[in-house]
Amino acid sequence: MPTNPSAYSCRLQKVSHVQAIAYPPKYVRKTQFAIALVLLSAVIAQPSVAHEPKEYTILLTEQGMTPPIIPDDVLVETDYLFFMDVDDREGVSHRIQLDADGDGVYDGLDDISTAWLTGSCELDENGSKVDSDCMVAEAVLLGPQNGILPGNVSMRHQTMFNSTISDNYLTVVLGEDVHVQIIPEVNQPAQMQELIEKGHNDILVVLLFLSLMGVMAILPSLYPPNDQ
Repeated sequence: MPTNPSAYSCRLQKVSHVQAIAYPPKYVRKTQFAIALVLLSAVIAQPSVAHEPKEYTILLTEQGMTPPIIPDDVLVETDYLFFMDVDDREGVSHRIQLDADGDGVYDGLDDISTAWLTGSCELDENGSKVDSDCMVAEAVLLGPQNGILPGNVSMRHQTMFNSTISDNYLTVVLGEDVHVQIIPEVNQPAQMQELIEKGHNDILVVLLFLSLMGVMAILPSLYPPNDQ
Protein backbone atom coordinates (compact mmCIF):
# COMPACT_ATOMS: atom_id res chain seq x y z
CA MET A 1 0.00 0.00 0.00
CA PRO A 2 1.50 3.39 -0.88
CA THR A 3 2.33 5.70 1.98
CA ASN A 4 0.05 8.66 2.42
CA PRO A 5 2.31 11.75 2.60
CA SER A 6 -0.34 13.86 4.24
CA ALA A 7 -0.85 11.34 7.06
CA TYR A 8 2.90 11.05 7.64
CA SER A 9 3.18 14.83 7.79
CA CYS A 10 0.30 14.93 10.23
CA ARG A 11 2.09 12.52 12.56
CA LEU A 12 5.19 14.75 12.60
CA GLN A 13 3.11 17.76 13.49
CA LYS A 14 1.39 15.93 16.34
CA VAL A 15 4.71 15.28 18.08
CA SER A 16 5.13 19.01 18.71
CA HIS A 17 1.83 19.03 20.63
CA VAL A 18 2.91 16.12 22.80
CA GLN A 19 6.13 17.95 23.67
CA ALA A 20 4.05 20.71 25.26
CA ILE A 21 3.70 18.42 28.28
CA ALA A 22 7.28 19.38 29.15
CA TYR A 23 6.21 22.96 29.96
CA PRO A 24 4.91 22.41 33.55
CA PRO A 25 8.42 22.58 35.18
CA LYS A 26 8.46 26.27 34.24
CA TYR A 27 5.17 26.65 36.11
CA VAL A 28 6.66 24.73 39.05
CA ARG A 29 9.53 27.20 39.23
CA LYS A 30 7.07 30.11 39.32
CA THR A 31 5.16 28.50 42.20
CA GLN A 32 8.36 27.86 44.16
CA PHE A 33 9.47 31.46 43.54
CA ALA A 34 6.15 32.77 44.89
CA ILE A 35 6.53 30.68 48.05
CA ALA A 36 10.10 31.96 48.52
CA LEU A 37 8.89 35.56 48.23
CA VAL A 38 6.25 35.01 50.91
CA LEU A 39 8.80 33.54 53.30
CA LEU A 40 11.35 36.29 52.58
CA SER A 41 8.80 39.05 53.19
CA ALA A 42 7.86 37.44 56.51
CA VAL A 43 11.50 37.56 57.60
CA ILE A 44 12.20 41.11 56.40
CA ALA A 45 8.98 42.57 57.82
CA GLN A 46 9.85 41.78 61.44
CA PRO A 47 9.46 45.12 63.26
CA SER A 48 11.77 46.21 66.05
CA VAL A 49 11.37 48.48 69.05
CA ALA A 50 14.21 50.90 69.73
CA HIS A 51 15.09 52.46 73.07
CA GLU A 52 13.49 55.86 73.70
CA PRO A 53 16.21 58.32 74.88
CA LYS A 54 15.60 59.80 78.33
CA GLU A 55 17.16 62.40 80.62
CA TYR A 56 18.37 61.54 84.11
CA THR A 57 18.56 64.67 86.26
CA ILE A 58 21.32 65.19 88.82
CA LEU A 59 21.20 68.23 91.11
CA LEU A 60 24.46 69.89 92.13
CA THR A 61 23.97 71.09 95.68
CA GLU A 62 26.04 72.39 98.58
CA GLN A 63 26.20 68.81 99.94
CA GLY A 64 27.22 67.30 96.58
CA MET A 65 25.26 65.48 93.88
CA THR A 66 21.64 64.43 94.34
CA PRO A 67 21.03 61.56 93.96
CA PRO A 68 24.50 60.50 95.12
CA ILE A 69 24.36 57.21 93.15
CA ILE A 70 22.63 56.00 89.98
CA PRO A 71 21.28 52.41 89.84
CA ASP A 72 23.12 50.15 87.41
CA ASP A 73 20.08 49.32 85.27
CA VAL A 74 18.93 52.89 84.62
CA LEU A 75 21.21 54.35 81.94
CA VAL A 76 21.69 53.00 78.43
CA GLU A 77 23.25 54.37 75.26
CA THR A 78 21.62 57.54 73.84
CA ASP A 79 20.42 58.63 77.30
CA TYR A 80 21.33 62.03 78.74
CA LEU A 81 22.65 63.12 82.10
CA PHE A 82 21.10 66.49 82.94
CA PHE A 83 23.12 68.43 85.51
CA MET A 84 21.52 71.43 87.25
CA ASP A 85 23.26 73.70 89.75
CA VAL A 86 20.95 74.57 92.65
CA ASP A 87 23.71 75.76 94.97
CA ASP A 88 22.77 79.38 95.76
CA ARG A 89 25.96 80.27 97.61
CA GLU A 90 27.70 83.36 96.33
CA GLY A 91 30.82 82.71 94.27
CA VAL A 92 30.32 78.92 94.09
CA SER A 93 30.24 77.01 90.83
CA HIS A 94 30.17 73.33 89.85
CA ARG A 95 31.18 71.26 86.84
CA ILE A 96 31.18 67.59 85.83
CA GLN A 97 33.97 65.85 83.95
CA LEU A 98 33.61 62.41 82.34
CA ASP A 99 36.56 60.12 81.70
CA ALA A 100 35.38 59.02 78.25
CA ASP A 101 38.46 56.99 77.31
CA GLY A 102 38.84 55.35 80.74
CA ASP A 103 42.48 56.34 81.24
CA GLY A 104 41.94 57.82 84.72
CA VAL A 105 42.45 61.37 83.46
CA TYR A 106 39.39 63.64 83.40
CA ASP A 107 40.68 66.58 81.38
CA GLY A 108 42.18 64.78 78.37
CA LEU A 109 41.47 65.57 74.74
CA ASP A 110 38.90 62.76 74.46
CA ASP A 111 37.19 63.48 77.76
CA ILE A 112 33.96 65.44 78.27
CA SER A 113 33.36 68.36 80.59
CA THR A 114 30.42 70.61 81.30
CA ALA A 115 30.86 74.35 81.67
CA TRP A 116 31.21 75.83 85.14
CA LEU A 117 27.61 76.00 86.32
CA THR A 118 26.18 78.51 88.79
CA GLY A 119 23.02 78.60 90.86
CA SER A 120 21.67 81.60 88.92
CA CYS A 121 22.54 84.03 86.15
CA GLU A 122 22.18 87.81 86.39
CA LEU A 123 19.62 89.23 83.98
CA ASP A 124 19.24 92.71 82.51
CA GLU A 125 16.04 94.75 82.23
CA ASN A 126 15.09 92.84 79.07
CA GLY A 127 15.41 89.46 80.76
CA SER A 128 18.60 88.55 78.91
CA LYS A 129 21.69 87.19 80.63
CA VAL A 130 24.30 89.81 81.47
CA ASP A 131 27.03 87.20 81.03
CA SER A 132 26.26 85.15 77.92
CA ASP A 133 28.57 82.37 79.15
CA CYS A 134 26.67 81.95 82.41
CA MET A 135 24.96 78.55 82.61
CA VAL A 136 22.78 76.94 85.27
CA ALA A 137 22.30 73.52 83.64
CA GLU A 138 23.79 71.35 80.92
CA ALA A 139 22.97 67.96 79.40
CA VAL A 140 25.57 65.36 78.39
CA LEU A 141 24.80 62.69 75.80
CA LEU A 142 25.92 59.21 76.80
CA GLY A 143 26.83 57.35 73.64
CA PRO A 144 29.41 56.64 70.94
CA GLN A 145 28.79 60.11 69.50
CA ASN A 146 30.64 61.47 72.53
CA GLY A 147 33.15 58.63 72.67
CA ILE A 148 31.32 56.97 75.57
CA LEU A 149 30.81 53.21 75.21
CA PRO A 150 28.75 50.79 77.33
CA GLY A 151 30.36 49.82 80.62
CA ASN A 152 31.58 51.72 83.66
CA VAL A 153 31.83 55.47 83.15
CA SER A 154 33.80 57.47 85.73
CA MET A 155 32.83 61.06 86.54
CA ARG A 156 34.42 63.78 88.61
CA HIS A 157 32.34 66.44 90.33
CA GLN A 158 34.31 69.61 90.93
CA THR A 159 33.17 72.41 93.23
CA MET A 160 34.97 75.74 93.04
CA PHE A 161 34.69 78.19 95.95
CA ASN A 162 36.95 81.26 96.20
CA SER A 163 39.34 79.74 93.64
CA THR A 164 39.59 76.52 95.67
CA ILE A 165 38.51 73.35 93.89
CA SER A 166 37.33 70.19 95.64
CA ASP A 167 36.72 66.86 93.88
CA ASN A 168 34.19 64.09 94.32
CA TYR A 169 33.93 60.97 92.17
CA LEU A 170 31.09 58.86 90.87
CA THR A 171 30.92 55.81 88.62
CA VAL A 172 27.83 54.96 86.59
CA VAL A 173 27.04 51.86 84.52
CA LEU A 174 25.99 52.48 80.93
CA GLY A 175 24.07 49.65 79.31
CA GLU A 176 23.75 48.77 75.63
CA ASP A 177 20.85 50.06 73.57
CA VAL A 178 19.30 46.70 72.68
CA HIS A 179 16.59 46.72 70.00
CA VAL A 180 13.91 44.15 70.77
CA GLN A 181 12.44 42.45 67.70
CA ILE A 182 8.71 41.75 67.67
CA ILE A 183 8.08 38.56 65.72
CA PRO A 184 4.49 38.37 64.48
CA GLU A 185 2.62 35.25 65.50
CA VAL A 186 2.22 33.69 62.08
CA ASN A 187 1.94 29.96 61.54
CA GLN A 188 4.42 29.87 58.70
CA PRO A 189 4.51 26.05 58.33
CA ALA A 190 0.74 25.97 57.84
CA GLN A 191 0.96 28.73 55.24
CA MET A 192 3.74 26.90 53.45
CA GLN A 193 1.71 23.69 53.39
CA GLU A 194 -1.32 25.51 52.03
CA LEU A 195 0.74 27.16 49.28
CA ILE A 196 2.42 23.88 48.35
CA GLU A 197 -0.89 22.01 48.20
CA LYS A 198 -2.42 24.75 46.07
CA GLY A 199 0.61 24.67 43.77
CA HIS A 200 0.33 20.90 43.40
CA ASN A 201 -3.37 21.16 42.55
CA ASP A 202 -2.67 23.84 39.93
CA ILE A 203 0.06 21.71 38.37
CA LEU A 204 -2.25 18.69 38.19
CA VAL A 205 -4.88 20.78 36.41
CA VAL A 206 -2.34 22.02 33.88
CA LEU A 207 -0.99 18.51 33.30
CA LEU A 208 -4.50 17.13 32.82
CA PHE A 209 -5.36 19.90 30.35
CA LEU A 210 -2.15 19.45 28.36
CA SER A 211 -2.58 15.68 28.33
CA LEU A 212 -6.12 16.06 27.01
CA MET A 213 -4.92 18.42 24.29
CA GLY A 214 -2.18 15.94 23.36
CA VAL A 215 -4.64 13.07 23.13
CA MET A 216 -6.97 15.14 20.96
CA ALA A 217 -4.06 16.06 18.72
CA ILE A 218 -2.85 12.45 18.33
CA LEU A 219 -6.30 10.91 17.98
CA PRO A 220 -6.75 11.70 14.25
CA SER A 221 -3.50 9.95 13.41
CA LEU A 222 -4.80 6.70 14.94
CA TYR A 223 -7.48 6.29 12.29
CA PRO A 224 -6.35 4.47 9.11
CA PRO A 225 -6.09 6.73 6.09
CA ASN A 226 -8.87 6.57 3.55
CA ASP A 227 -7.99 4.59 0.45
CA GLN A 228 -7.98 6.66 -2.63
